[in-house]
Amino acid sequence: MIYDHLRDPHSFVGLQPLLTHVEAVHFDQRDGKRMVSYDTVEAFRGMGIVLYRNRIHVQTVFTNPPQQFDTVVHSFPNITLNVEYNFSQQDGGTLVKETMHIQMYAWLAKFVTNEATKAQTAVLANLKKRLEGV
Repeated sequence: MIYDHLRDPHSFVGLQPLLTHVEAVHFDQRDGKRMVSYDTVEAFRGMGIVLYRNRIHVQTVFTNPPQQFDTVVHSFPNITLNVEYNFSQQDGGTLVKETMHIQMYAWLAKFVTNEATKAQTAVLANLKKRLEGV
């Protein structure tokens, strides 16, 4: 159920707090595996005002359905996130393990790492609320 929910890029709207919308969704095949590519926009805010809109290109490969998919995110300025999601049944529920590797300019490391950590923590908390109806 969680795997199926997260394979749809539109599901991330409302899960990831910075994400405002998803567009240009395109499903395809690569090396015999299903994949989806799409664009998103993140809105960075300060004092309730949108300070910057960041366009992001995302590619997800469904490497081992329904146990794993891998996502590559390309963002300005030359930031790449490689994220591996693993799903396993545990105690009547699903354990979601996320492993992220980030490539970026050194001068951006602290900001990008902090924002990515906050965003992914929110994604997992919001996913739990959404799917458990909490």
